[in-house]
Amino acid sequence: MLKTDDIYFDSIRPYIDSEVQEAATNLLKQEEIQGILHHFFGTISKEQLEKMLEQATSIARFKEIFLKPIIEQITKASTFSLTISGKSKLAKRGDEKQLFISNHRDIILDSAFLNYLLYSSGLGFPRIAIGDNLLISEWIRMVVRLADAFIVKRSPSMREMLVESKRLSNYILSSVAGGEASVWLAQSEGRRKNSDDRTQVAVLKMLTLSAERGESEVDLLSKLHITPVAITYEYDPCDYLKAKEMLAKQLDPSWKKSPFDDLINMRTGLEGQKGRVHFAIGETLYDLSSITQAAETKQEVLQLVAEEIDRQIFTNYRFYPNNYVAFDALHGGNQFAKMYSEKEKAQFEEYLERQIAKVEAAPEHHQFLREKILEMYSTPLKNHLITTKQYR
Repeated sequence: MLKTDDIYFDSIRPYIDSEVQEAATNLLKQEEIQGILHHFFGTISKEQLEKMLEQATSIARFKEIFLKPIIEQITKASTFSLTISGKSKLAKRGDEKQLFISNHRDIILDSAFLNYLLYSSGLGFPRIAIGDNLLISEWIRMVVRLADAFIVKRSPSMREMLVESKRLSNYILSSVAGGEASVWLAQSEGRRKNSDDRTQVAVLKMLTLSAERGESEVDLLSKLHITPVAITYEYDPCDYLKAKEMLAKQLDPSWKKSPFDDLINMRTGLEGQKGRVHFAIGETLYDLSSITQAAETKQEVLQLVAEEIDRQIFTNYRFYPNNYVAFDALHGGNQFAKMYSEKEKAQFEEYLERQIAKVEAAPEHHQFLREKILEMYSTPLKNHLITTKQYR
């Protein structure tokens, strides 16, 4: 098994510890970064900055010194609470590394919050998978590599597709099974705008490309210690942007999101109010044979593993009054009226109107926007109810 600092991984890997100080020094010369530092650290002298740089001798130390305080400030400014459950399942495993696979709500904060929560619990920093479509400037590329993020190439040529997918698969295997670091990976490419979270079989297929000759998909995936994580944001500050994108696609099927749109989504996600945020750690998938014993083909094996990841995510969502209000509003009833007060219902309706008003759309499109935002908040509840056999 290759080490993750092998030259084979140079095109996708994060910085390694020996490269951190030089990379960080170059990064901090960037005008955009200086503005970010002053925003989060206030007036900081050259001497203070040099001292911080001297202490950033590794990826972990860089994250502790520069990134952890920023996440703490974002959490304080934009959330009511940030909590985690299920971490005891990981603590008892000692130094074992996991492949965390989660639903995807926010471009940056899903992985950043998970890093912060796990580190604060004494469980270390996981590595992060990030699409190269988000690396729209050199300073962003430098930041993510210093944040221990490895790069997923989203649009390689057909000829390069298999080569790059194998490289990515081998990197994740080397990191986790090699005992170097846990890894976070979103269950699908991009965020599901309607919150109908589903694990893409293609993601699992990519993971199996690192299998050795004669090694089964079950054996390979078992090495990765796949651990589902359910992420819940009480409020998604990008909900109106997602609805706006869906409207644009509805009006013009050829419409495509630009890098500038991604930048707006990133900034809105960082700064917008999220209310209560919760991460629920599921059960690690060690015994995949019990899950896949009915499978007759490789595709069926992957499909059953995907369904188990989804089952855990759907089951472990945490719900808030707005989820129940949205479900009743979308489905035209009061099935969950006991789960919210009239005040909470009115507050969510007011919130909904404010978000719709942020979209520059003709009045005749407001109902479409309303329904799409309601879907975002009600679909996780619907999937939970179906999974737990409570849906009527």
